Amino acid sequence: MKCVIQSNGSIAVQESDIYSATEEECLFEVKAAGICGSDIPRAFSNGAYFYPIVVGHEFSGVVKESMNCELVGKRACVFPILPCGKCKFCQVQQWASCINYDYYGSRRDGGMQSELLVRESNLVFLPDNVSYEAGAMIEPMAVCLHAVKKANISSCSSVLVYGAGTIGMLSAMWARALGAKSIFVYDVDKSRLDFAEKLGFPTYSSESVDIVIEASGSDAALNDAIITCEAFGKIILIGHGKKDTCIKHDVFAKILRKQLTLMGSWNSDFSTVANDWEESVRAIEKGIIDPEVLITHKLPLDKAGKAFKISVDRNEFSNKVMVVM
Repeated sequence: MKCVIQSNGSIAVQESDIYSATEEECLFEVKAAGICGSDIPRAFSNGAYFYPIVVGHEFSGVVKESMNCELVGKRACVFPILPCGKCKFCQVQQWASCINYDYYGSRRDGGMQSELLVRESNLVFLPDNVSYEAGAMIEPMAVCLHAVKKANISSCSSVLVYGAGTIGMLSAMWARALGAKSIFVYDVDKSRLDFAEKLGFPTYSSESVDIVIEASGSDAALNDAIITCEAFGKIILIGHGKKDTCIKHDVFAKILRKQLTLMGSWNSDFSTVANDWEESVRAIEKGIIDPEVLITHKLPLDKAGKAFKISVDRNEFSNKVMVVM
């Protein structure tokens, strides 16, 4: 079965296509797939590259069929970027900056289906003590690790995270894992703040901090981040805004006066030099981070339409909504 989204916003579960493994691709049986915030405009705002589309770039499962017999039965999650391998960025393994990339769940059908063909070089294998649900959280974990690394957190660092969604909470978890002295979270949604507090992250009040991770994509949050950040501090931008971003004139002056560093972060490293995915797997395996605490809803594939509705329903609290097979 597969969850098919049409341009008119209709979501239906249909019979899957029939695939066979190739020299480069294995037949991958999906066990769990998370709904990302970037999937929402594809589902409800006609924001996909093509329709009908099967979204899903946060997914895990098991190799069902491969020309390499040793891979059959292996549990894995999937790095979603399919780089061209030819451009100047691919030459230095900066796959996320590839000029002509493909992408599961965006530029081609993704993991919100029972099975699909997956490039074997994109597999990230899971230890036995890492569940499929945790495996489907490794993509956002890797994205957050990539961002948090840019802050060069130390035991003296104070950190504020704006946005208590999945990306914000995973960023806070990584900041804690990397040894930050104190970590605060802020969100305009009180239910999200309550959720963060239960996980050990107090709500930000008023003190200045060394590092701000802006995970909301909000104009107000960015302006507040600049005001809140200490002189010579760092602001890591990971949130995706929905409109043009405006920094007030007097706030912009603080970037200069406080000599702040604003850094953008995009996707994750998946190379022989740095691999945020393997680090994320190890963090789960060793019990350093438990991403499953962020999963508030699990629904079967035939209820995928309901899963998407829960993700956008502000009357019902949710963090990570996941489809499980």
